[in-house]
Amino acid sequence: MEAKAKKESMKIVPPGKKKCIWMEAGVVSYKLCDNNYDCPTCVYDQGMQLKVARQKEAAQLSSIHTSPDTFTHTWVESMMEMPASRRKCRYMITGEIDRKICPNAYECGNCSFDQMMQERLQAEPLPVESRSDAAGFDLAEGVYYHEGHTWARPEYGGRVRVGLDDFAQKLMGRLSKIEIPGVGHEVTQGEVGFQVRCNNETAQVLSPVDGIVSHVNHRLLDHPELINASPYEEAWVFIVEPTKLRKNLKGLYYGEEARQFLHEETDKLFAMANEDLRMVADGGESVTDILSELKAEARAKFLKAFLKT
Repeated sequence: MEAKAKKESMKIVPPGKKKCIWMEAGVVSYKLCDNNYDCPTCVYDQGMQLKVARQKEAAQLSSIHTSPDTFTHTWVESMMEMPASRRKCRYMITGEIDRKICPNAYECGNCSFDQMMQERLQAEPLPVESRSDAAGFDLAEGVYYHEGHTWARPEYGGRVRVGLDDFAQKLMGRLSKIEIPGVGHEVTQGEVGFQVRCNNETAQVLSPVDGIVSHVNHRLLDHPELINASPYEEAWVFIVEPTKLRKNLKGLYYGEEARQFLHEETDKLFAMANEDLRMVADGGESVTDILSELKAEARAKFLKAFLKT
């Protein structure tokens, strides 16, 4: 009984995580997706496809039956063996739509619905799953945080949406201008990705990932104040086609690590600030426009300390 309970507990999908398509199809008992459902570039998917192909080839050359623990079907073949009503569209699996049954045998490249969703999702930010408070600053779940206070959100198809986090926007206050790299521009993790103007100071902001810019938020160019109102949704800055995503994510904060990082940054902030800012150090509501509370000569020091530029 205990062994069965332990086995079942191992199948629980942690918050913010999604089942791998091979698990969803029932081919493997437990595997989480770590590549944003971008199967063509997924090392695990490639390995599984190769394993199935080799097993089929071996079965054709031998009359010996395969053992029960081998995989003789791809996830597509297993999905297609299910009743039509259970063949979830990949956008349903990722949670981007509530319900959609695949009508195209998982040939996404030839699917008009997939093309429509690609176009829509490239421009529209996905809603944040949930928010929590970390030392008076908003922490959006499901995104990765860079030490320079930018965030990266992997999305369907392997793209990554980038923005400025709540700590940074409250540090700088109302923004008067933002400069975003153009489409086709290459950005590098830990190097300047874009610039903002606030309190008569120009601040350089680091990119959280490596990649090629594929989309920019033109609305943000006309309304930079959106960052103050909606840093994790409406005020995304640009989208990239990542070039080193697996490596990049290892250098970012996520989940509980992100929460701890924000607490440490808050302690650092109030250790540097004057007594007027210490009023939020004990867990109260954080202040906004922190730079405006400082003398002009101290602003550059704070920007360098927290934006890491």
